[in-house]
Amino acid sequence: MNRNNDTLAHERVSPVEAPLQRETSNAELIQVDALIRATEARRAFGVAGRRTTVAVLDTGLRTTHRDFAGRVRASRNFTADNGGDPDDATDGQGHGTNVGGIICAGDLHVGMAPEAGIVPVKVLDDRGSGSFTAVLDALRWVFDQRAALGITAVCMSLGASDNRTTDSDLAGDAIGRAMADLTAAGVVCCVAAGNDFFAHDSAQGMSYPAIFRETLSVGAVYDSDVGPFSYDSGARVTESGPDRITPFSQRLHESVGGACATDIFAPGAPTTSSGIAGDTGESVQHGTSQATPVVAGVVLLLQDLHLKVTERSPSAAEVRRWLLAGAVSINDGDDERDNVRNTGLDFPRISAVGALEACAREIGAEVGAVVAAAATK
Repeated sequence: MNRNNDTLAHERVSPVEAPLQRETSNAELIQVDALIRATEARRAFGVAGRRTTVAVLDTGLRTTHRDFAGRVRASRNFTADNGGDPDDATDGQGHGTNVGGIICAGDLHVGMAPEAGIVPVKVLDDRGSGSFTAVLDALRWVFDQRAALGITAVCMSLGASDNRTTDSDLAGDAIGRAMADLTAAGVVCCVAAGNDFFAHDSAQGMSYPAIFRETLSVGAVYDSDVGPFSYDSGARVTESGPDRITPFSQRLHESVGGACATDIFAPGAPTTSSGIAGDTGESVQHGTSQATPVVAGVVLLLQDLHLKVTERSPSAAEVRRWLLAGAVSINDGDDERDNVRNTGLDFPRISAVGALEACAREIGAEVGAVVAAAATK
């Protein structure tokens, strides 16, 4: 949708098969874990997000789901749904619950940071649409509440359907300023790159607000060979495989976008997570919407590790540096089997182990310097 008419939707991709919502009683890991090694990272570094909290700006959350028991710090509603009750962020659509589960489910499903707190902020209604006015109000509310609720990251799997290569024409944009304020305060803003690569004739770019250089923008790859898919946008893949960029994912290389380039890619199709079909429900969805919470979850692990060792929350710039230092390089076009025009360029794909190793190396140097300084006093 067009940003100028103040409407938006979550960055949704609808495969030919309908998104699945079901009741389950079987614990299972989200598929992405095997590719980015999140379980291995948590075990190796002894972190699970306990010292962190994520604000999820989306369709809300099934707060009674077993996956989030005892970890919903607060709720806020900026839509007319649920009687317009500002404290009722109940999810009647399912997208936000799927996203929240990818980040921090901790029971029937296991998210990236299964002990982190979560704050559902409902900016999209139960049809999956909303306004940028609501998003701006939500970002300002998160900024005001960040200390009281311990919010360290924001996940925004939403956006316009545009395709931008720079934020240079958005200098006075209020949402850009709000995210810049959060970033300066150490709150990392993870935003979906967009699902309209095919619709934009394979032109490089990202949607608003992922295009802002202050964000941590996220594109999507497949985590394994999960078969062919056809999407409502017209994008098709005849053969999927690990680290193949999904045909719908918008992408912007630094050679074209500079500081506004897509920061990192993560698994996003298909992704099994928490659902709204009951307090043990699950859902399966595709999109950069699903890749973004993967990155948000790893951000929480990095923040948790840094807080554990140094008792200081890292800056957003430090988190970005560790993510990129530990990333795996993938090529767009080396083995993709799709109907889009691949760029032939290299992009970084997130690795939880690599990111935490990069953080640990810096923490070791920092702790060593503190000890050495103390010894001379």
